[in-house]
Amino acid sequence: MLTFLKTHKQAIFTSVLLVIISGLIFGVVSQLHAPSTNTSPSGVTVISYSTFLGQVKSGNVEAVTLQGNDISGLLMTPLSQHQTMMAPQAATASARKLTADFVAWSRYVGSGYSSWPSTSTSPPINPARAVFTHLPGSGDANLMPMLLSRNVIVNTLPVAQPPIWMGLLWRFIPLLFLGLILLLILAPKNPMRSNRSMDDRVTQLGKSRARRFDRTTETKQPRVGPDKFTSTHSVKSNGVSSTKNHTILEPQVTFEDVAGIDEVRSELVEIVQFLRSPERYNRLGARIPRGALLVGPPGTGKTLLAKAVAGEAGVPFFSMSASEFVEMFVGVGASRVRDLFNQARQSAPCVVFIDEIDAVGRKRTMRVSGNDERDQTLNQLLVELDGFDGHKAVVVLAATNRVDILDKALLRPGRFDRHITVSHPDRVGREAILKVHTRFTPLHEEVSLERLSRLTTGMTGADLANLVNEAALCAARQNLEYITHDCFEDALARVQLGALRPIVMSEADRRIIAYHEGGLALVAYHLPQADTVNRVTILPRGQSLGVTQFTAEEDRYNYSRETLMARIAVGLGGRVSEELTFGPERVTTGAENDLQMVTDLARRMVTRWGMSEQVGVVFADYEPGAMSLNMRRSDVNDLPAQSRSFVVGTDGQLTLDGSDATAHRHAFAMNASGARGNNSTTMASMIDSEVQNILKEGYAMARALLSEHYEQLKKLANALMEYEQLDRKQFEALVQE
Repeated sequence: MLTFLKTHKQAIFTSVLLVIISGLIFGVVSQLHAPSTNTSPSGVTVISYSTFLGQVKSGNVEAVTLQGNDISGLLMTPLSQHQTMMAPQAATASARKLTADFVAWSRYVGSGYSSWPSTSTSPPINPARAVFTHLPGSGDANLMPMLLSRNVIVNTLPVAQPPIWMGLLWRFIPLLFLGLILLLILAPKNPMRSNRSMDDRVTQLGKSRARRFDRTTETKQPRVGPDKFTSTHSVKSNGVSSTKNHTILEPQVTFEDVAGIDEVRSELVEIVQFLRSPERYNRLGARIPRGALLVGPPGTGKTLLAKAVAGEAGVPFFSMSASEFVEMFVGVGASRVRDLFNQARQSAPCVVFIDEIDAVGRKRTMRVSGNDERDQTLNQLLVELDGFDGHKAVVVLAATNRVDILDKALLRPGRFDRHITVSHPDRVGREAILKVHTRFTPLHEEVSLERLSRLTTGMTGADLANLVNEAALCAARQNLEYITHDCFEDALARVQLGALRPIVMSEADRRIIAYHEGGLALVAYHLPQADTVNRVTILPRGQSLGVTQFTAEEDRYNYSRETLMARIAVGLGGRVSEELTFGPERVTTGAENDLQMVTDLARRMVTRWGMSEQVGVVFADYEPGAMSLNMRRSDVNDLPAQSRSFVVGTDGQLTLDGSDATAHRHAFAMNASGARGNNSTTMASMIDSEVQNILKEGYAMARALLSEHYEQLKKLANALMEYEQLDRKQFEALVQE
């Protein structure tokens, strides 16, 4: 017995627990009452018990039927008519009529409560005379004597009992529900089916999620409309390949769709020629480049270039994001890499594109915080890149904007033989990109793409595509037939500055903003080295209260000290204008972003570019990555609600005179502390002193110009107060008066 108990201890415990739970449920349910089936009959008027007693006392009740606590009554006259009729008149009805009414009413009420025979003929009863109420739970001993004293016909019926099966069902439903749950839990399972399902899930976990695009036609036809690609997903389970094909309408991308980066396109043309005619290179002993790494800021067209390579060569194109390799289970990423390259070998010649490769290609580390899954995925990727058969025409293209964090083993020749830099397009490139994106949009004859290319300095191909789309939306909102230049101007302001904000400002605030923006624009106008003023506005846009927009006539890559000092003077023009107009004590906080911009520019002049007499030609800024110019554009999404200005930054990119104040202060403090940490105290003090001297020099330039042309400043501020916005022609005409 003891041996049996020890052996089946778990089963006995489970059984006892189930019995106890079942008993508890049965006990609780047995105390509950089944839902009542008695409801108010249809076709009668439900009244309160007090109203019923009032009708009895007034002699308006002809007959009643009692069934338990339910009282059905027949009135001599309806309630609405009884108030206007006298009770003696109602009581004068003949006995024969009373009997006929009672028979008809009994049949009418009995349809819901009894089986009163319907063979006798009697006039139909008026439903307004039939009433229904409930007797109080404690009963009413005076009801029956009152009815008899008023000569009311009283009929009694037995209490309706619910069916027996309903009570049983009410008590046993919980037990049936519990039994169903136990059946599902304790039912024997098919181990073969369960194991097969688990194997399928594990097998699919390690399969590549790359999308494959194939040309539906091998012969290249002139492109009247977009060609079609076929997207294929291959799924293997238990060693058997089951390929599921479905067609996705994808436009064919060729080098005709890639504009503005001709030097990059020429680098990839050779890869396309190798995929088209490999024998031309094989006879000379040349091999196809194992891979090409596309490096550049976001939106410059790296993914578009990869699609163009596949479109021009007419080969299958595998596209996958590097983040799709990584999974929470170690080894899954490496399995997906192997599966992807196995499919590529079987489909050779083909192109494999891995987007954002820095997700798995980061430098490996020995620290505890290292990622084993990412390291294994990277190791497998390195093996696959260097393990291709030389006769297999498989090209691997990868894109990243963080080449500085990639592992060195990934960048060596033999894996990624070519590193192609995709930078921001120049003015000619921007014009070519605009031509591509406006091929299917109706443009007004006044629209000049060359002029638009000058207004969009620093924009990438994605930015220009968004600009054209916003201009088309602007024209659609105005129900225009063509896209006008004003639509592009509004779209440019919307993209770079944000949408107009309906802010109601006081006249004092509008006047301060007008003088601030007027000071910026006027200093830029009188300095030949400054950029051209394109627009001045005091209308709130995005998170700014006023904007002075500048455009560079030509792209610049080198900047002299004279040009940089002009930038600093322009940046301080708004602060100087407020001080000259309202006095030093009433200068506002609107120049915060201007001060951040000019301070950062002055520090770079001293620590990076050797434009200080005291510090000399010394590189004193040892911030990581400071050896090269910053290629990133300023983030304009989180700018504070201050006055901002458009300038072409020191890195040759379009930059707003404004940034997130908290983030900028934190970055500035980190940069400053990092610079001081690598320099002596004397050098740090000398740098700060030279930065102050440069800012004072720029401040003096701005003050001298605005003091000399103060009448123009007043005229410009008044015009901004009146018109709220001035374009280039209006601004120059106003200043030249």
